[in-house]
Amino acid sequence: MNQIKIRTKFIFMLSFCLVFSFKAFSQTKITGKIQDKSTELPLSNAIITINKLNTGLVLAFTTSNAKGNFEVISKSESDSITLVVRMLGFSEFRNNIPNVSQNTSILLNVSSVELKEIKIKPDPIKKYGDTLSYTVSAFKDKNDRVIADIIKKLPGVEVTPNGQILYQGQPINKYYIEGMDLLEGRYKLANENLNVEAVTNIEIIENHQPIKLLNGVVYSEKAALNIKLKKDITATGQISLGVGLSPLLWDVNFTPMIFTKQMQFLATYQANNVGKNNTSQLMRLTPGVYKGELGMESKQDWLGIQKLNNPPFKENRWLDNNSHIGSINVLKKLKNELELRLIADYSNDTQQQQGYTKTIFFNSKEDSIMLIENKLNRLFFNNLKTDMTLQKNATDKFLKNSFKIKAYWDSQIGIITNINGTISQQLSNPFYTISNDYKGLFKIDKHVLTLNSSVKFEKKPQRLTVSPGQFSELLNIGKVFEIVQQGILQRSFFTDNSVQFLKTFKAFSFDTQVGFLVEKQHLSSDISRLVGGEFNKIGNRFSNNLDWFNQKYYLNLQSRYRKERLNIRFSTPVNYYVFAIEDKNLNKAEQLNQPTFEPHLLLSYDLKNHWRATLESSKSNNFGSINQMYYGYVLNSYRDINRSDTPLLREIDFSNTLGLSYLNPVNSTFGNLTYSYSVRENNLLFINNIGQNGSLERTAIEQKNNNYAQSVSGRVSQSFRKIKTTVNISANFFSQKSEQNINTKLTTVVSRGFLPNLMVSSNPSKWFGLEYGYKLSSLKNVIDNVPRQSIIQQTHDLKLNINPNEKWYLGISNEVYVNNFNDTKNFFTDLIFRKTIGTKKIDLEANWVNIFNSNSLIIVSNSTFNYVETFYNLRPSQLLVKVRMPL
Repeated sequence: MNQIKIRTKFIFMLSFCLVFSFKAFSQTKITGKIQDKSTELPLSNAIITINKLNTGLVLAFTTSNAKGNFEVISKSESDSITLVVRMLGFSEFRNNIPNVSQNTSILLNVSSVELKEIKIKPDPIKKYGDTLSYTVSAFKDKNDRVIADIIKKLPGVEVTPNGQILYQGQPINKYYIEGMDLLEGRYKLANENLNVEAVTNIEIIENHQPIKLLNGVVYSEKAALNIKLKKDITATGQISLGVGLSPLLWDVNFTPMIFTKQMQFLATYQANNVGKNNTSQLMRLTPGVYKGELGMESKQDWLGIQKLNNPPFKENRWLDNNSHIGSINVLKKLKNELELRLIADYSNDTQQQQGYTKTIFFNSKEDSIMLIENKLNRLFFNNLKTDMTLQKNATDKFLKNSFKIKAYWDSQIGIITNINGTISQQLSNPFYTISNDYKGLFKIDKHVLTLNSSVKFEKKPQRLTVSPGQFSELLNIGKVFEIVQQGILQRSFFTDNSVQFLKTFKAFSFDTQVGFLVEKQHLSSDISRLVGGEFNKIGNRFSNNLDWFNQKYYLNLQSRYRKERLNIRFSTPVNYYVFAIEDKNLNKAEQLNQPTFEPHLLLSYDLKNHWRATLESSKSNNFGSINQMYYGYVLNSYRDINRSDTPLLREIDFSNTLGLSYLNPVNSTFGNLTYSYSVRENNLLFINNIGQNGSLERTAIEQKNNNYAQSVSGRVSQSFRKIKTTVNISANFFSQKSEQNINTKLTTVVSRGFLPNLMVSSNPSKWFGLEYGYKLSSLKNVIDNVPRQSIIQQTHDLKLNINPNEKWYLGISNEVYVNNFNDTKNFFTDLIFRKTIGTKKIDLEANWVNIFNSNSLIIVSNSTFNYVETFYNLRPSQLLVKVRMPL
């Protein structure tokens, strides 16, 4: 513990020493006036550049205004620089001058230029300040239909399998269309439906501060993406209809969009049973930007049935679904820079899963337990979400209020067949929430006052029924019984309120935030058993009547320094936690009053030649939630039962990250390298009692233990313009070490992984192109110094695009999955045949998926003390005929 604190203090001290040892750079201001030598009239829009002495390397540039005046600032350290003035119809002016601030008058001579016939190709990437602009036409080929087809090719940009967009390895914080945030992070709706023909440029805005009032005051490390359209008024989208046989298949998509300067509108209705997970388009993919926002949303359930995990291969290989979604999104600009946004989403999805899992639990050095389960599940998802947001984002004021209602009516049915027989599972897991988030920023002289307020109510009534009854030794003194039923009702109230005051002084800013958080929850649960036709509650040990009350009072002092190449942010939050936890039925209670200090340092420095170095170091405290602390047993699934009759969980995290990134848009080269090391101190040790039938009883004891984690990740992206090829190479190596108590034995578990990836997109000719992806996953557990079998899985994905002419297209997709764990190899081939007709470019398609009718695939995954081998029943070979028309 002391060594960790000493190391953290040393890192902080070293960081500050490095920061204040950087040399300050001088600035040179050149001002003047541009005139016509013959008439002495001022010349506007003349281009003035400051170049490195006697070279073409541009250090700074500007243009003359309507009066011919200009001002340009040079940050060069050279003794002399070259001043260059260019204007169409005049001779170029070039002069070497001392690198000192000065005022000058420049007279240009009239000149005539004979222009030769030239063909102009737009630069694929341009950089304006913090904005990178990718020209869509430079990356587009004949087969691209929606904007997602372009974004995945951009160097420096990555699209994850769930649709999230990363820039230089980090998620974007905003997705704009013409500078307007229509979708509030649900940008997959636009990505997969916005017609590529309507877009002219894709912009990446680095260091994007979403709140205009804080521009130049509060530095942001995140980037945003902005879609630039060809027309001021754009009506676009798509409509498609696909049908197939054996069984009857359908795929419908109607997505109209309208974009103007004052209003944006996107609506969609999509339905299919061909294995497309359309509901993923309604998920928010951006992290929370403003205080109170939860960011990427997730619905956490207490109870569940044993399902097949979503595999890492394409969903249309295995997803047996009947999916319907509808969404309406409207953004309207009002007077006084106000914006009103309305969002309404509805989805109805039924899925069927069939396959089996083989789980190997590592019980000790020599022993292991194997559980084989055949699974047949039906999952029913129904939800409705609404969001009404009023926002004003001006340079002198920011206001945002969001009122949201979400309701889920989900249920699941599962049949398990294992060595002990057949087990039936039925789950009802609805979820309801209503919330309001407010944020206001007001300018007071040169300072900023911020008010934050978030309020949320939640309700989770859930019920799991399992037949026959499980855990007979624990629940029925060893006797067989008919049914076990777990009921849960959780009600929650949450509010977080704060006041911030931001003061600036030259390159410094100081932010003081004072606030309080209140979290009040109640959990009631009971386990009942059916014996002789009657349900009976088992007893207090198997029920909860828990009141959870958490208060947090906080004071956060944040200092920032931003000048030229250097950025520093240092936060020193002081928190005071008050916990009051009580279960009167079980006569259990805990009171905790705990102050914490959680410093956080972020330092970045722009090196020369397109490099940037970053250092981040932090300490944080995490306390257990109501899901991690309850005194009575809860049956979470048919073979998992848990309780935590212990003091409140407390984790202290120490995290340090070093990063180096490279960005050269002129050469279309992007890269980054990151190393991170973290230590987590825990006050509780969890005990995992694994039965011979694979059942897991999980409890905890108060015992200090540490988790250690480190990782190295890197990425290089390069675009080769001449052959229209983009190459992305990335890799991640990680290692984690923790202590686990498995069947009363203290065990040290080390998990290691190596995950390299390669992506190539190439269109070397008009008639031929290809896309190739390679992924390798190498995972290994070492338990008490005994290495377990490595899990090595490889994926090859090759798509050939053949265009005999403008109207015809043939696509051949090949995928190979290789698994060394059980020495299996699977091969898939899909064919797409398309003819484009008419001036509106209507597509007639025939899609033949899985032409060799591969019917199964095995994937292996690991966790702390088990390996899970999952066998998936795949969708059969299917032929779909489709008509698609851009709107």
